[in-house]
Amino acid sequence: MKRGMPFLKEHQAVRVVRLLKANRPYQGTVAVRRAPAVGDVGTIVHPCDPKDPRAPFAVEMVDADGNTVWLADFDPDELEPVDTCA
Repeated sequence: MKRGMPFLKEHQAVRVVRLLKANRPYQGTVAVRRAPAVGDVGTIVHPCDPKDPRAPFAVEMVDADGNTVWLADFDPDELEPVDTCA
């Protein structure tokens, strides 16, 4: 793991801080689906390889009604933890 890299884990809230892949595949609810953007906040729903800290994470962003805006894989360098207790 890189020095200073935040520890990310399943069910953690994260913010997209950069997009290293311009046209990444994503899924979502048809009526609200859109591509991920810098500044979006989502939740890690699955670490692709829990034993590898450099492996991608599946992250989901939902709207206020619980519809999936996007579900996509992100490299750890594209995410930062969000403090949900503030």
